[in-house]
This record gives sequence, structure tokens and C-alpha cells, in this order.
Amino acid sequence: MSEHSVHHARWDRLTTDELYGIVVLRNRVFALEQRVTAEDFDGRDREADTEHWWFGTDADAVGYLRLIRPAPDEVHPDGAEPPAWVIGRVATDPRHRGRGIAGRLVAAVLEAHGHDAVVLHAQEYIVALYERHGFTRFGAPYDEAGIRHVGMHRPGH
Repeated sequence: MSEHSVHHARWDRLTTDELYGIVVLRNRVFALEQRVTAEDFDGRDREADTEHWWFGTDADAVGYLRLIRPAPDEVHPDGAEPPAWVIGRVATDPRHRGRGIAGRLVAAVLEAHGHDAVVLHAQEYIVALYERHGFTRFGAPYDEAGIRHVGMHRPGH
């Protein structure tokens, strides 16, 4: 396939080419560009419920996010419905930014799972992207891997 589109799969359904495209993109953004020294591959990628969403071709991801089940201590706003999902590892290839790729991925995830509450931990400069999809900030900003983040929550609909 040569046309860019939204794809998703669980770990046991990813082809080696799809996984390679995802790994290359995550490395390009998190390790090379943002210089994050924390371990990117934390074991959550392989969990049975984890969903990998990417934009691109079968073998070339130019946008990516990971959808995981929350840890038992996952933070969310006081009094709000606990999240069923956590969006994370959102990455867009620097050469493809400004084209709405991350927004398309978030929209696709919410189309599939929008009936459930979702949280994410956004880099502060990109908060407006998530606000356009119904997420609201909660808690104080914090530093993660040298980058300011803020918690965001979207109730189920």
C-alpha cells in the first residue's frame, strides 16, 4: 500500500514491517529529536489490550500513538470517572508536522473508544490539539524527561 492512512493493531497482529516503521518513528522523535533518556520500550507495548495506532503506509509510520489500559494508580481528576484508556507515545515525524496527523490519530481512537474515559499526559506546548478533541487539563504541570507536561482527561460519551 502506498497511500497514507490510519492503521491500528494489537501487538500480536503487527507485522515486522509495521513494527519496524513504528520503532523508527519513536526513536527519531523521542531519542534523536527530544533526547529523552528514559526507556521508551517499557513492556506495555506487548500487553494484550494495548493498541498501536499509526498514520502512514503499512511499513512507514509518519504519525503514531499508543493506547494502553491505565495502571492501578493512574491519576485523573478528583470526582471524575476513572479512565479506561491512556493515550501515550504520541509522535509525528518532524518532516510531516503541521498536517493534522496527530489529530487524525486522536480522532480515530476516540471514534473507536470515545464511550470510555481517556487520560493522557501531554507535552504542554501541544495541549490545544487535545483540547480540540474534548480533553481538559487537570493537576499542575510537571516535568517528565526534561519536558513540561500536563495531565488531560476526557470523560466517556
